[in-house]
Amino acid sequence: MADAAELVRLRRDLHQHAELAFTEVYAASTIIHALEGIPGIRLRTGAEIFDRDRASDHPSEEDFESAASRALSAGADPAAVARVRRDGTAVVAEIDGVGPGPLWGVRADIDALPITESRDPAHLPAREGFVSDWGTMHACGHDGHTAIGIVLARRLAADRDFTGTVRILFQPAEESVRGAVSMIAAGAADGIDLMLGLHLGEGLDSRVCTGGSHGLQATRKFVVEFTGVAAHAAGSPQDGRNAIAAAATATLGMLALSRDSRGVTNVNVGTISGGRQTNIVPDSARLTGEVRSDDSAVCTDMMRRIESVVEGAATMWRVDSAVRVNGRADTMRADPELVRHLTSVAAEVAEVAEVRDSVLMSASDDLSLWARAVQDAGGLATFAVVGASSPAPHHNPRFDIDEACLPVACDWLEAAIRGWRAR
Repeated sequence: MADAAELVRLRRDLHQHAELAFTEVYAASTIIHALEGIPGIRLRTGAEIFDRDRASDHPSEEDFESAASRALSAGADPAAVARVRRDGTAVVAEIDGVGPGPLWGVRADIDALPITESRDPAHLPAREGFVSDWGTMHACGHDGHTAIGIVLARRLAADRDFTGTVRILFQPAEESVRGAVSMIAAGAADGIDLMLGLHLGEGLDSRVCTGGSHGLQATRKFVVEFTGVAAHAAGSPQDGRNAIAAAATATLGMLALSRDSRGVTNVNVGTISGGRQTNIVPDSARLTGEVRSDDSAVCTDMMRRIESVVEGAATMWRVDSAVRVNGRADTMRADPELVRHLTSVAAEVAEVAEVRDSVLMSASDDLSLWARAVQDAGGLATFAVVGASSPAPHHNPRFDIDEACLPVACDWLEAAIRGWRAR
């Protein structure tokens, strides 16, 4: 069993220091500190693996520096933090095997969610003293994904008895589906033959393994800005242009859009804000939302219709508008050949409780963009799952993982990589 105590230690450390998109300074510095200098591991950061110009809504310099200071106060390695300050939070670790073979890509997402974690004594992190106190939470298992990626890299470097090369992709900003596009644009997916995503949980009992998944939805996350004209709400309302009215009209229009018979669709407006005070016609308003579909083309069409609704609302209220897509993911197809390999290997891993071909994932994940890039170049991809018996669903303040899943997942991925040469 793969370094169970170390996996748990890393997971709990990362869990306690949960960070949001592109501010994962503690996580990235932990990865660098854990892997830098190990013979056989090439660590890459910066522009060669991350295109900052493609990163939507990157944090301000002030917010990033606040994250760096917080990481240092929590005990992060100063040299590693300095590297993250310079290069950003994406990290890639590469390990070569003993002979020619495929290039594996293994994605490990590292970000958390803006959720206040439960302090209930029944909640393991609260009871054991590693609950997050930063107003953020690893409520989706990314702390486990990161720990698995670190230990997998160490194990492969310590015993390079496999063919080809393994590229472990520590990706920021999955929760907002903003991280993959920037890494892919920089070339981090180039040359990958076999692409693996791994997720813990998904409603499965602990140590149940699926070689693939199905049901991932395409999504576009968007921001709409309305700009009007301020005026006295009673003295000269005719001189104003009400941006909040336009945002409200657009919101109702989006939610009233007819659906598409070619696929399931969902539209949601998640936040809306604007104005200054009650006696001023509001000259600004902002809303954020998302569209999802089980068909990528339908998702793209729905996004175009949302843009038309915004334009119409802006015209109606005589304001200006701007729509910006700031996150995206596509649907995903798992390749049967790679699924079969993973399931056959899982059957030989002693700690695996049950093996299945696939599980429904009714969500969106930018692992789909990695998969699409690899598949379009002729490679294979899948999104595997290891059950983790959480007492609450994903994105819930009481979400947790059964830590027994960590060594199972690590052993399984290692066995899959080492076992490919026998094919």
